Amino acid sequence: MSIETNCFRINGLEKLNPRYRLYQIEGLHKDSPEYYANLQKTARELNLQMRAPVATHNIEGEHHLLVPKAFGPPPDHVKLVGAVALLKDTGREINLQFTSDNPELDPVRIRYLQFSFQDPLWRDTRLWLPGAGKPFFFKKPEQEFGEIDLYEGFAIRVASHPEGGFGFIVDLRRKLVSRSPLPASPTRGLINALKGRSCLYKMGTRWFEISIAGLADLKIDVPSILLDRELVSLIDYLKAKSSKPVPASITDLSPDGAAIYYRTNRPMPLMAPAELCYLVEDTHSQEGAKHQCETVISPHDRYRQINWIVKEFLKRVQIGNVNLSVSEQAGHTRMKAFLVPALRFGNNKIHSLDRDQRNAHVAIQDYGRKRMTLLKDEKAGFFEQSPLDRQYLVLPKSVETTYGSQFRSDLKTQVGNFYPKGGDYNPEIIAYDDSNGARNFAGQSCAIRKAVEIADVLPGYALVMTHRYDHRARSADQLAAWTVKEFPRLFGLNAAVIHTDMSRKAYISEVKGNEIKHIVRPSEHGRFFGYLRNVVLNKILLTNGKWPFILDSPLYADIVIGIDVKTNTAAFTLIANSGKIIRFSMSPSKQKEQLLKNQVKKCVIEMIVKESTYFNQVPRQITIHRDGRAWRSEIEGLKEACEQLSKKGYLDQDWQLTIVEISKSAPAPLRLFDVNASANRQESSVKNPIVGNWLAQTLNEGYVCTTGRPFRIPGTCKPLHIRRVAGDMPIKHCLFDVFALSCLTWPLPEGVMRLPISIKLCDRNLFDEATEYDEDAIQFANSNIKEEN
Repeated sequence: MSIETNCFRINGLEKLNPRYRLYQIEGLHKDSPEYYANLQKTARELNLQMRAPVATHNIEGEHHLLVPKAFGPPPDHVKLVGAVALLKDTGREINLQFTSDNPELDPVRIRYLQFSFQDPLWRDTRLWLPGAGKPFFFKKPEQEFGEIDLYEGFAIRVASHPEGGFGFIVDLRRKLVSRSPLPASPTRGLINALKGRSCLYKMGTRWFEISIAGLADLKIDVPSILLDRELVSLIDYLKAKSSKPVPASITDLSPDGAAIYYRTNRPMPLMAPAELCYLVEDTHSQEGAKHQCETVISPHDRYRQINWIVKEFLKRVQIGNVNLSVSEQAGHTRMKAFLVPALRFGNNKIHSLDRDQRNAHVAIQDYGRKRMTLLKDEKAGFFEQSPLDRQYLVLPKSVETTYGSQFRSDLKTQVGNFYPKGGDYNPEIIAYDDSNGARNFAGQSCAIRKAVEIADVLPGYALVMTHRYDHRARSADQLAAWTVKEFPRLFGLNAAVIHTDMSRKAYISEVKGNEIKHIVRPSEHGRFFGYLRNVVLNKILLTNGKWPFILDSPLYADIVIGIDVKTNTAAFTLIANSGKIIRFSMSPSKQKEQLLKNQVKKCVIEMIVKESTYFNQVPRQITIHRDGRAWRSEIEGLKEACEQLSKKGYLDQDWQLTIVEISKSAPAPLRLFDVNASANRQESSVKNPIVGNWLAQTLNEGYVCTTGRPFRIPGTCKPLHIRRVAGDMPIKHCLFDVFALSCLTWPLPEGVMRLPISIKLCDRNLFDEATEYDEDAIQFANSNIKEEN
């Protein structure tokens, strides 16, 4: 089967021959956990200062800075937080040829091409750029929805081309922006409420995004900005900096208008007239969610628009005296497909793909549907069928005294439907007072803690219902984080959190005789019981460690360990014996992204030693699934852990460690299109590829479709990008293990899941547990409660 990508070859690279100067980096302590991060920060800072494609490069174990000669010499030092990078000219140069076989220089080549193609796009007056490294958008909105404008745009990224050389990956983006600007003279209360929100700042012909930091005290006609050593007003500053003739949007500004602050990488905040700022609507916000479906792009529309963008904007680019062109024909690849793995349910019931069906699409779809059927089949059911441990249900009193009994009954019925052999779900009810205090983080956490302390609970599991108090898009739920983190420590309870939103909307009361009953509103019946099913699966059964099914097909790895880091918390998931063994570990981290060598070493050793008695055999193949980037300190820690485990007999003496990075997102992800070409390419039939399609782009890099046909998911499927950064396991085997683990669709048994369960479970745990919460707010509120009592 021939598949078309969204990667377009760059032609003429054999003529390109930039020279780079090598600089030694001194002053950074190699033993410091911040060493590798500081290397990247040094390069980024010079990129901004010099506006040049500066890159780092490892030569014989020493990291150097590569600076293109055409941009002049760099400064002799770069200031960092807590360190200073000193740059020493080595006198050596590199001739960066693009037809060379030195793959270690490919990141430098890619950086140079990315930089060179960005500049002409940035100068194109038809486009606006939210910020450095972001997608480009057209200044003319594509559609209008009430007070919302839909802007279309595109992202570009240089990458290895499937057929050799380099190419541009081009993908589409859409953004929702308010059509009306902020008021010319907004109140301080309004701006405080909008702090942190993104705005499109239409600064004359130059548009970009800013984040609201506060309201300025001075009007925009009051001198407050230095320009050529003279103090001028914000209006005069904008007139001086704007292209001529000055746009009417600036000349017509109200002198009495207010300015808002926004921050950049400069130490002091900058100002923008409020009436030139237009709120960006997140698709997860209340307003943006109404139009979220409009941001979803079908494979056919995405394919057509990408091809138009390449012809319109990337056809030809001049770099110095060299003319480069981008092919109008996207790269093709001959795709291969992994078969979906066999699964094992309860009572040793095996479920595999029905190969007797002639239609592969129908067979795969039936494979997905039957997973849910088997979970409810008394002859199969959950793989893990042990009785549920002690259960608690923590509810607000306002819920318990109204529809609480009906909610418990409906919840109990759903648990019985999914897990009949686990015993009756009959949780002990704990009601907390949500009427006397504020329904914010501090108020609810104190009320919940007080109620659970009075109940004198025993170790077990708890489902906690809370009021949602922060309705901002993508806002962190501090209360959920506090509950998940503190319940095990305070009460010996593993907890999961749900909110009152859905149940409060679903239940209505009706009077029958002298009795008031609560029923589910007919219009909400399907939505609510779908929600309740997800609560049972994800918040009760999975929290209790009840796995729906495991793999019956073997993996290439004996042990898979997923690693993810979020806001100073690291999550580890260990998978062994095809999923019979699933274990979690959480570890606080002083680092926000990378983990320390000893921390990784300690966690991995503890997990493997703890589970070693349950392994079918002494493990030999260990694979690490790192969500995002695997840092050098982590790789070193993993290797040392394996060495130590091998010496003590927990791993085979011939152990093999493979580390792969799993990229969930990218500035421009590689897409795969199943194109049924016609004589007129505009009329070609374009569909998503089939689930299981995979592509090995290089010996260390590949893509696998964990979503796609025949599953009906809106939009264009986005293959997972897998990169092997250490070890010798063939990339094909790495891709298969990722795909097979993505078929453990426990949160959605009848559907598909983009991430392998090794990463999905890390995500699931970090979603609440890694969210930061204000401990001072709790302590202060607790002290007030004690004083009042």
